[in-house]
Amino acid sequence: MITDYIENCKIYRIPSGAVPESETVKITIHPPHDIPGLKNVYLAAVFNDGEEKKHIMKKTGTEFMFSADLTVSKGLYFYCFELEYNDRCEYYYKNGKLNYRDDNMAKWQITVYDKDFKTPEFFKGGIMYHIFIDRFAKSESWTPRVRGGLVMHASPDETPFYKPDRNGIIHNEDVYGGSLAGVIDKLEYLKELNVSIIYLSPVFEAHSNHKYNTADYEKIDDMFGDDEIFDRLITEAGRLGMKIILDGVFNHTGADSVYFNKYGRYKSTGAYQSRSSQCYDWYDFREWPDDYECWWGVKSLPSIKKDQPIFRAYICGVDGILDKWLKRGIAGWRLDVADELSDRMLRGIRRATKENSNDKIVIGEVWEDASNKVAYGQRRYYLQGDQLDSVMNYPLKDALIHYLRTGNSQVMREVMQMICGNYPKPVTDSLMNIIGGHDTMRILTALGSEHFTDNKDEQAEHRLSPGEYARGAALLKMAALLQFTLPGFPCIYYGDEAGMEGYSDPFSRRFFPWDNINEDLRSFYKQLGEVRSGNKIFTDGEYELVKEQHGLFFFRRVKFGEAVYIYTNLSGAEYDLTDFEPEFNLNEHYTSLLTGEPVKKIIAASFDIIATKIP
Repeated sequence: MITDYIENCKIYRIPSGAVPESETVKITIHPPHDIPGLKNVYLAAVFNDGEEKKHIMKKTGTEFMFSADLTVSKGLYFYCFELEYNDRCEYYYKNGKLNYRDDNMAKWQITVYDKDFKTPEFFKGGIMYHIFIDRFAKSESWTPRVRGGLVMHASPDETPFYKPDRNGIIHNEDVYGGSLAGVIDKLEYLKELNVSIIYLSPVFEAHSNHKYNTADYEKIDDMFGDDEIFDRLITEAGRLGMKIILDGVFNHTGADSVYFNKYGRYKSTGAYQSRSSQCYDWYDFREWPDDYECWWGVKSLPSIKKDQPIFRAYICGVDGILDKWLKRGIAGWRLDVADELSDRMLRGIRRATKENSNDKIVIGEVWEDASNKVAYGQRRYYLQGDQLDSVMNYPLKDALIHYLRTGNSQVMREVMQMICGNYPKPVTDSLMNIIGGHDTMRILTALGSEHFTDNKDEQAEHRLSPGEYARGAALLKMAALLQFTLPGFPCIYYGDEAGMEGYSDPFSRRFFPWDNINEDLRSFYKQLGEVRSGNKIFTDGEYELVKEQHGLFFFRRVKFGEAVYIYTNLSGAEYDLTDFEPEFNLNEHYTSLLTGEPVKKIIAASFDIIATKIP
């Protein structure tokens, strides 16, 4: 059978990975010599989901190899190979299968990006800290204004409200009193962790604890502070070498807002109150006023019409919302639900941000492979140089948890192949590497728990047993090690370094345990921060896999001929470093950057960062 031959094909591409536009890419296939009756080999390529074009591949050199050159334009190419033999044509796909045409089979991908695409240098090599403001730190210098409808917890140890009302609605109206002044008070704590970027949950006025239901983009919520405190945070953080990015929620507003004004809280005429409101055309009313499009059916979050021009100008235009806060000194934006923003809106956000400064960043919330995502039936082109600088690295988070819970290291190899193969290098160096966040289960629980439940009452009371906690903490160290050393920058979700646990929202949003910090974990995070901050190879060094097998994930970061080696070993096996020759040899002296001790072996159930000398 021809399939028996074709599964042994070898595929080459120079250059590999994503490429800038106008680059010539050489693609080569090396089938076995004895395929019967082979006449022609074609490269079958599709550009930007258009029509397939076939390029005949020429036999090259003395070996049985066929090559074709593609001069590429900005966009996405997907390709496979067509082999013509004995008056038949069959296709060779990425998964090594030979079939008749099947558009559902996986193809190879080439991401082509703007040749001038760059991402801000400051963030590369940095360390981000994600603060959910209400749950991080109180301050004696600021008394939050608890508006009607909000309920202040008597103690930071109380469980967040989670029970729905009689209509099944969870109102997110319980608060703990964290503030921007509290963040200022804890800047030295963050500096000890070598944090260089602070990512704040939404700061604008809104009638909830999370503030994703924006009431007024032009005002700091007075639960958190005021303009003077916000400016002082920017200044004090800057004095310590830290920058602030804000959460931009531009897909929807709150129903209780100056724009929609469903409950008449504001003096302005909102879209809910009158069709003559200047904001009426922002929203999509099926039947005014009570039947309107909203985010995921949540009536408190009316959606903005896709690419609504007046709203887009309000956010992205001259003296618009982006301009106002960028001029106040923030370093960029994390965009909530970027999938739901139009291409034009994303381009407008990036353009407005870069017009303020090319050193400002735009990061999108995208949960899948952001290079080729299809959202709402439309192919998205986030990473080609005119929309996003970077994305939240959910694929890595999911792979890490799977690997550390199961010992299946293959998933790590595969996700890193995907990232380094599909993402432009400027994006890869700027990836926001998360292992948890306000929408997901706490990483300690995800790694340590032996059993999970969907029952909210059980989730509310759930605590890891001592054995589960110890297991989770040990695996968390491995997760953090990879988070800090793989391409991109780590984003610490507040309290992970303190040993916080809990199921997802709202139990991943408890108040920071300032009186009960896990000092062993915090010290480890501090040590990782020192290693990362002290070694420029983590800024933009190349990622290269050394070995992946049976629970061992071993890679290196390389720059200017220097290399740092990182491994996590969940197997029961032990290896001598010289087992990985020519990577390692007995003439070199290898040192752990974590312990300072010489390293000759990879022992079972261990992890390390290794260099030939301490940089």
